Amino acid sequence: MSTTQTKFTAVVFDLDGTLVDSSEDIAAAMNEALSSHGDHRVTVRQVADALGGGPRALVEQCLRVAGLPVTAPVVDDVLRTYSERYRANPARKTRLIDTAAAVLAELDARGIQLGVCTNKRTPIAHAVLDALGLGKIIGAVIGSDATDGPKPDPRHLTDTIAALGAPSTVLYVGDTDIDRDTAAAAGIRYAHVSWGHPDIDADFRLDSFDDLLALI
Repeated sequence: MSTTQTKFTAVVFDLDGTLVDSSEDIAAAMNEALSSHGDHRVTVRQVADALGGGPRALVEQCLRVAGLPVTAPVVDDVLRTYSERYRANPARKTRLIDTAAAVLAELDARGIQLGVCTNKRTPIAHAVLDALGLGKIIGAVIGSDATDGPKPDPRHLTDTIAALGAPSTVLYVGDTDIDRDTAAAAGIRYAHVSWGHPDIDADFRLDSFDDLLALI
């Protein structure tokens, strides 16, 4: 973690792969959707590696991995079924990563505003956060369906910040180059979690969510 001392009044998090590991539930829903196109499956690891770009990009990557054609009719069909299945069971095996529960509770107690900027769709993001006990302390959740410009478009992050009431000093926490690029384009400082994609430039590196407490 960088030792630069900076005080932030708000922290916005990416969701999948940053705050939560949702790959098992997503893989289960995806494999149900793929099953109508033959004996094709994706692994939890393959799903985890494909997360970050939103549901349509996820479906397209899973089709490639499964050896299925990435055509508009197939993508639309799999996306529709996947969305239905995932909406029905969004948090059966999803878990919080690292010390997220304790650290976010501490940040909330300190009066730090908390938000989520995710390429997951907003209702599903709310369902996951509620199931994991974070719903009441997250002040704004903006999914890819609630912005005119989903990540890596900076409007997604700036819309989330606006929904928090435009706090003065914001830190964005993520796990992929998409998150890094979004923060850079928005002019927001970025912290990269060590369990995310490797070799991503960042203002801060977090080996644990505990490291956030030294920045606030």
